[in-house]
This record gives sequence, C-alpha cells and structure tokens, in this order.
Amino acid sequence: MRKVIWAVALFMCFCSALFAKENTLVGLKVIPLPSERVRIDFVFNETLTTLPTNFITKKPARLVLDFANTKSLLDQTLVTKKINLGALSDYVIVSVDNRVRAIFNLSTLAIYSGYVSGKVYTLTLSGKTTSGFEQRKEIFITHRPVKAHFTINNVDFRGIGNQTGRAIVDVSNSSVPVEVTQRGRDVVVDFISTRIPERLMKRYDVADFQSPAKTMTFRQIGKKTRLVIRNKGDYGHFAYQVNKQFFVDIFPLTAEEIKQAKLRKQVYTGKSISLNFQDISIRAVLQLLAEFSGFNIIVSNNVDGKITLRLHDVPWDQALDIILKTNNLDKRQSGNVIFVEKAEDLLKREQAELKTQQTVINLAPLRSELLPLNFAKAADIATLLKDKNTSLLSKRGSVSVDARTNTIWIQDTGEQIERIRELVKQLEIPVKQVQIEARIVNVTREAIRDLGVRFGISRPPHLSGTLEGANQLAAGVPPAEVIPLADRLNVDLAAPVANPASIGIALAKLGDDILLDLELSALESEDKADIIASPRLMTTNQQAAMIESGEEIPYQEATSSGATAVAFKKAVLSLKVTPQITPDNKILMDLQINQDSPSGRLVNGVPAILTKQIQTSVLVNNGQTVVLGGIYRQDKNNTINRVPFLGELPGLGALFRNKHSRIRNEELLIFITPRIITDNLAILAVKGQGIGLDKFGKPINVYK
Repeated sequence: MRKVIWAVALFMCFCSALFAKENTLVGLKVIPLPSERVRIDFVFNETLTTLPTNFITKKPARLVLDFANTKSLLDQTLVTKKINLGALSDYVIVSVDNRVRAIFNLSTLAIYSGYVSGKVYTLTLSGKTTSGFEQRKEIFITHRPVKAHFTINNVDFRGIGNQTGRAIVDVSNSSVPVEVTQRGRDVVVDFISTRIPERLMKRYDVADFQSPAKTMTFRQIGKKTRLVIRNKGDYGHFAYQVNKQFFVDIFPLTAEEIKQAKLRKQVYTGKSISLNFQDISIRAVLQLLAEFSGFNIIVSNNVDGKITLRLHDVPWDQALDIILKTNNLDKRQSGNVIFVEKAEDLLKREQAELKTQQTVINLAPLRSELLPLNFAKAADIATLLKDKNTSLLSKRGSVSVDARTNTIWIQDTGEQIERIRELVKQLEIPVKQVQIEARIVNVTREAIRDLGVRFGISRPPHLSGTLEGANQLAAGVPPAEVIPLADRLNVDLAAPVANPASIGIALAKLGDDILLDLELSALESEDKADIIASPRLMTTNQQAAMIESGEEIPYQEATSSGATAVAFKKAVLSLKVTPQITPDNKILMDLQINQDSPSGRLVNGVPAILTKQIQTSVLVNNGQTVVLGGIYRQDKNNTINRVPFLGELPGLGALFRNKHSRIRNEELLIFITPRIITDNLAILAVKGQGIGLDKFGKPINVYK
C-alpha cells in the first residue's frame, strides 16, 4: 500500500510540474520607436521560464519565434495584422498543438534583440545595417544575468559567393549570449562569459576571399571574447546563430542600398523651431527659415503657392525638407547658399548641365601616357579597361599594350587618365609567393649471409716430399703430377657467391697415400644506400607549378604506314603543386610527386618504367616539414642446398649442405617543406615542427 501511495504522489508531482511549464499568451503590443525601430511586447499570464527559439530567413525576409508549451488567448487561432512600421510589414500569430509561433514579415533584413522581464517578452526590430559608418547593436536572445562560462572551440572564414564572406565561430553551447555592434568600418562581436583558447587568439588575414572583410581578430577582454571584423568600402553585415555555430556574413552594398542608407541615416542638426501658419506663402516661410538659420536661401521664380503647417520644436533643416517635399520642390546647397526650385525643373537643369559637361569632355584634348606595371600583367589590365561594362575609357579613349616592357599606353582625356591611374594603383598589389621544397628519400638496406663446405678424399700418384698446403706439394715433385683441389673434392657445396671468404686445409694423410681435404667457405655482406632527390620550386598563391628532371628513353614503334618511328618514354622525377595561403598563414597544397626510373626490361620492345607516385592535399604550417607518406618493402630469401639424406643428418649433415640468406629492406619517404616568401623575398622565420635536416639536406635520425 505504501508503494502505491508513493507512486500516486510522484505522479501528481510530475503532473503539477508539467502543467506549471505551460504558459498562455494573453496580449501583444506593437509600439513604434524613434529611428524606424519597432518594439513588440508579448504578455503572458505566467513568468517566462524558457526563451523562444528563433530563426531568420533572407528570401523572403522573415523572423520567426516559437514559444513552446504555450497556448494563445488571442481572439483567433490565426491572427494576421498589417503594420508597415520601420522594417516590419506585418505579423502572423499561429497557435497549434500547445505551441505559439510568431511570424514577422519584414520589408528588409532587420537587426533584432530580445529579453525577458517577468511575464513580458520584449522584441525590438530595427532596419538592416547598411552603412559602414552607422553604429548599431544587436543582442542575441538569452537569459540575464549570465552566470555560465562558455568556450569557443574553433573559428573559420569562408567565401560563399556574390562577394560575401562568412565568419564562423563554433561555441560550446547554443545559449552563449552575443552582442554585435557596428562601429565605423568594424563589426564587433562580443561573446559574453566566454573563453577562447590561446591558439585561436590572433589576427586572421581574410582579404583573399573577395569580400569587404579584410581581417578578423580574436582577443580576450576580461570575461568576454571579442571578435573584430575590419572591412573596406560600403558594406553590410548579417549575424545569426544556428545551434552551436554563430555566423557573421559580410557583403558589399548595391548602389540602391547605399542611396537608401544615406536617406535613412540623414541626421538633422539645425536649431529647433516652431511654426504655426495657415495659408502662408511658401516664399514667406522660406524667408523666415533663412532669417532663423542664417543661411542664404535663393528661391526660383517658378516657386509659388501657399502652405498650412504646424511644427513644434523641429530642427529648421528638417522643417525645410518637409516644406519642400510637400510642395514638389527640391534644393541644392553650396556652402551657406541654398537654392530652391521645382523638382522637375531642377532635374531638367541638371540634365542639361550633364549634357554640357559631356560635350566639354568630348571636345577636351586627348593626352597620352605610359603606365609601367610591376606586378599585374599589362594584357590583363588592358582587357579590364576595354570591357564595355566596366570601362573607364571615354568614347575617344584607347589603350595599347607593350608586352616586352609590361607597359600599357593610354590615350584619353586628362580626367579619365587620372581615374585609370587610381584603378591601376589599386590593382598593382604584389601576390604572396610560396617556396615548396620536397625531399624524396629512398633508403635501401641489404644483408647477405652464405655458408658452405667442400671436402674430398683422393689418392694422388707418385706422391713424395713434404705436405705444405691443401693444394700444393713441393720437394721435387713435378707439378704435372699434382691433382688440383677441385678434382680432389667429392662434396662441392661451397658458398654460391663469387669469391667468398674460404679456407682450405688437408686434414689428414691416410694410409696408402690417401688425402682427406676440407674447404669451408662463408660470406657476410651488408649494403647500404641512401638516395635523396630534392626538387624545389617557387610559385605565387593559388597558381599551379611543376618541375621535373630525368631522362626520356627512346624506343622504336611501328607507325600506321608500316614504317618505324622513334618514340620516347619519360623516366623523370617531377613535382606538381598548387599552394593556397590561408588567413592564418598556413599553406594548403594540392601535390603530385612522381619518381620514375627505368627498370631495364623491355615489353614488346617498349621499356618498362618503375613508378612511385603520391597525390594528396595537405595543410601545413609555414616553414614546417611534414612527411607525406612512405612505402616500406622487405624481401627475405633463404636458400638451402644439400645432399639428399646426408644433408638432413643432425650435426654431421652440416658437411653436406650450404645456406644462402638474403634480406633487403627498402623504404621511400617524402618530405615537404613550404615557406611563405615576403614582399622582399626574405623567408619568414617560422618555427617548424617537422623532421630535422642536416647540412646536406638529409633527414636526421630517420634510421639508426
């Protein structure tokens, strides 16, 4: 019974906890804020214990919030309302399956921030950051205050096309609070209560990814990690988080976006003025503004009409713009003089001025100028200048190339030549170079051991004198009567290698002039060979390069006409490489290394080639030596020659057999050492972590 009571109690606790988690959306308020910002307050009947999940899409521009374990008490299950405030066009609230989804359709990508305060969740939307000189801040949704400590695990930067670069930060937890601020040309990202490893705390050069981003720098500031992305030109950024990855996209702005940004960021700095008039002449109002501001306002003769307005505590320059726009007027300012005219008349006058300027350009005298190039190719620059879509040449301009001196010759007006000069100055940038050094080490170890025996019993005729050796008798015996040792041996199992070390003795002289001869032969040899090939070459970043050295073996082959022709087959040492320098000064290489040699065999008259090849991609630190791979081969050969039956006898059988043992070890190792060459062609001093090399270029302690 007690177990049943405990089970019921646990079930009731579980149910109460389950129902405690459920919340209800009871209201929603949309509040316009200055600078085209919009605040949306979600009001619930209980204190929020969990934050909504969120994501944003680019096409269409849309922000989505999901409130889990929540139901809605709004009038309808599906609520749609037009807003058209700032970047917010409309919103949709959907309540399905114990979940409330809020969908905000945006006129443009917007920066958003959110926080929880008791029973209210507040979301703030502002326009997309579109200028490199605006300061905006976005805080990604999280609990406050933050007590946890997080870690940055990895960082990366990639080009994703359309001149857009993407910074990627891997964090240890998806709840890391992040603040993003744009300060002039910098996008500053602060990861609150987050640590970054020392190996990632450095400056990365990302200028090669064809985006506005030039560098990204990570550093630790107290308890937060700061990422600073330095940019160039007019740019925009878009920051978002997916699970444990935080992304910052940097992209260039179009001409239309730049124009809209200037309109949005227009700041009025004039002294405040209050105006309250009915049916007042426009000229009179403009006269009042001229006297109040101290500016000289010139009004065209075609400006007339009356206006009724009531403005309280408004900057005078803003009041001027309001009056002009409501009456289809426009202005141009030069110093402290403001000229006011009807917008359409002003446009016609400016178009006429442009035509006049174009006529002046067409009649301007042509100049000729030579521009010598140091780093860029003259032909490439000339092609760029001649492009119809991007040409800086006028209709009368021309460009020619002197390939011998790498010089372009331009003939155009002085103004166009100055523009071309500025363009060439920006393109004349030295490309980083990489020196690649390869060492191909072919190490051979060969050991041979032979042991053999020869013995025999012989009875030479007319034997007399003194025995002095195994194969020579003296004391007056005629040489013709001496029997050679080879003819006196009954068992001939000497070492098979030519000229082995041997010892021959006459063991005994038996009765009746019988000799017992014995020869032991042995050989132990060791052969060591180290062959090192060291091709090296230099190339520019992301440019393929190749070097090869060897021979071409000629051979004859039949042609289609039946005659013979001489063909060649390569047996070369070659190195092909395409390096790419990463933002953190590492080198990514696509490598193909061949070490071919003739085998000496002919197959149908065609020489056979021994090939050793490796093809791979590897990422190496600057100046570091890395072993790409190796081929190890061991050949063992043991041969025994013996007399049947007698050679198998224990002990005594050794006199009736010989042994030949051969062990050959061969190993091929390939070492690669890339080095980044600076502008002054001095090799950067970077501490390597690879194999040491002696003064002859030989790897140290490869073998002992």
